[in-house]
Amino acid sequence: MKRVLAIAVMLLLPITCLNAGSTIVGAGSQSCTAWLNRKKNLVVKAAFESWVVGFVSGLNVSAEREIVGGGDFSAIVAWMDRRCKSQSSDQIGVAALDLAMELAGNAAKR
Repeated sequence: MKRVLAIAVMLLLPITCLNAGSTIVGAGSQSCTAWLNRKKNLVVKAAFESWVVGFVSGLNVSAEREIVGGGDFSAIVAWMDRRCKSQSSDQIGVAALDLAMELAGNAAKR
């Protein structure tokens, strides 16, 4: 139970920081609309998808428990596609944080 609480606290702290005006740099600072348009340019597509996978991987490494479940790249990209379609004005980084929180929640259930 302590591990679940530690993971929850770790993942909720960035939300507080984001709400307090923390800066997201790189591809994560772009909007979900840009994410949805990424396929028009292969370099942008690669940059955006790599940023999200790297962000989630970084959170995974810093967690006390495996949250990405083997790192299914296609599933991560598909999740981001769905999330960005539903909230296109959000930043990619905010959507990626939501993804990480969902993954952490799923990992805690295992």
